[in-house]
Amino acid sequence: MARLTDRAVKTASAGRYGDGDGLHLIVSDSGRRSWMLRYQMKGARHDMGLGSYPGVTLSEARIAAADARKLIAQDVDPLSVRVASRKAARPIPTFEEIAQRVIGEAQRRSTNAKVRYQWERHLGSVYCGPLLTRPVHEITTLDIAAILKPVWNTKPEVARKLYPAIRRVFEYARIRLRDDHGISMPDNPARWDDLKAMGFEAPAKLSRGSHPSLPHERMRPFMTSLRTRDAVAARALEFLILTNVRTDAVLKARWGDCDLKQCLWTVPVANLKDRKYRREGFRVPLPPRAVEIVREMESIRTTEYVFPGQTPMKPLSNMALLTLLKRMNSVASEKWVDAADGRPITAHGFRATFRTWAEEAIGFPHAVIEEAMGHQVGNQVERAYRRTDVLEKRRELMDAWARYFEP
Repeated sequence: MARLTDRAVKTASAGRYGDGDGLHLIVSDSGRRSWMLRYQMKGARHDMGLGSYPGVTLSEARIAAADARKLIAQDVDPLSVRVASRKAARPIPTFEEIAQRVIGEAQRRSTNAKVRYQWERHLGSVYCGPLLTRPVHEITTLDIAAILKPVWNTKPEVARKLYPAIRRVFEYARIRLRDDHGISMPDNPARWDDLKAMGFEAPAKLSRGSHPSLPHERMRPFMTSLRTRDAVAARALEFLILTNVRTDAVLKARWGDCDLKQCLWTVPVANLKDRKYRREGFRVPLPPRAVEIVREMESIRTTEYVFPGQTPMKPLSNMALLTLLKRMNSVASEKWVDAADGRPITAHGFRATFRTWAEEAIGFPHAVIEEAMGHQVGNQVERAYRRTDVLEKRRELMDAWARYFEP
């Protein structure tokens, strides 16, 4: 039974005033007035706000309370209905919005510039352009298949990374739609069983491919040509070849990592590809020519990086080595290409060149070669008992490698 009047609502002092059937006017010390409906469901008390006065008048508050009571009579919680209604009113995120969150999280977990770049490229306009502006819950398996087909067989390395990235977007979207919008997404449109039914082969059957590499018999003329180039990128590439370390680690080499008296470079764990499995940095023996390169770079030292880039306080770009190799191929009478398929060589391919030379041309133990590659040696039990990184044996190996192609 109604107890309040419009005049009472306007003039009430601080306190709580009942209007009947659970409807209350709450007046704060500052004079702010608001409506609240108190009700019980399943033995629990709930307080539901109905708005502020005078935005919501007494008659409007009574109507809102009556609507809520109708739901309660049907054993429906009006607060739950309100939450669901607000969720439904929110705009559905697009594929691009969800992808940006996935990209950001993946980039936060990686320190590898190339990996960070690939996440943005794979989920951006280059491959997923047709999906970017579409509401994520409207995208179907057929849409995803149309994105994957152009690269699935022609670019297996791209497909191997693109598919899991897309699948992760929809896993994230499923949670976002459920929690923020009250929309159930029972299945992932990138589910492998559905794609398999459309004729896609299992990712394991795809050939990952390999980096094109130079036959080790051609290393001497290549190094002769490389030595003639007076550029930071040329010295960085020569240092990479001499040490057989991955590109990212070379580009991030800092002066504090090098001990020229000991002819030693210690790659920090953070710069190693297998950093998850290492507790200490990777010690790399430096052949005499590698020491010369570091001293040469020290004479023009400008940043904390041994091989500085054009951007202030940044290391040399990963693209700098690729650009250097392209330029060398553009002027060479005999191209620097992989003998197997004619592809232009890459910086990473020199690791394959080194490995092939070490296996074919010199009789060093397999464990020493693997350690020089920066690989994990032996199984888990063997590594538990192993207490050496065979540094001096690797020094002999790397000195022999340097002498092999010395111009």
